[in-house]
Amino acid sequence: MSKETYIARVDDVRAHLKLASALIITNGILTGIGYIAYPLLLMLLFLFDRDLIARCIAVPAASFIIVSAFRYLYNEPRPYETYGFTPIIDKDTSGKSFPSRHTFCMFMIACSWAVYMPWAGAILALSGCAMAAIRVCCGVHYIRDVIAGAACAVAFATVGYCVIPIA
Repeated sequence: MSKETYIARVDDVRAHLKLASALIITNGILTGIGYIAYPLLLMLLFLFDRDLIARCIAVPAASFIIVSAFRYLYNEPRPYETYGFTPIIDKDTSGKSFPSRHTFCMFMIACSWAVYMPWAGAILALSGCAMAAIRVCCGVHYIRDVIAGAACAVAFATVGYCVIPIA
């Protein structure tokens, strides 16, 4: 997407105050869902499936560290830095745009839930899609950032939960 197109799309959202407010609130709610969903999964696993709890801690933790280190080293600028506009979601971070860690985390949480309760993982994956779209529409990520965040989560989860044998 070109600079002009990206800025025009963000400006379209900004021009509709109720839409912009709804997206900001929804972004906060979806982030909160992630903050609640992951500890809830760990509590359920502690109570009902202790064989899976170590893996559901290790896979997301190792993946998060790898993605965070890559973001730090790669340090891709965010759209509002590159194109010089104010994002709709209040953000003052410099760089570290690729991949989107919000999207990565929501998809990693979704994949972790899917191992234990597939229907809950599917709902959380849909929430991850909504979060990804909001972060692009509000000017804090490029489309490639959120796609890469989701893809990294699915790839790491596939390796961590399906490929590496249980010890």
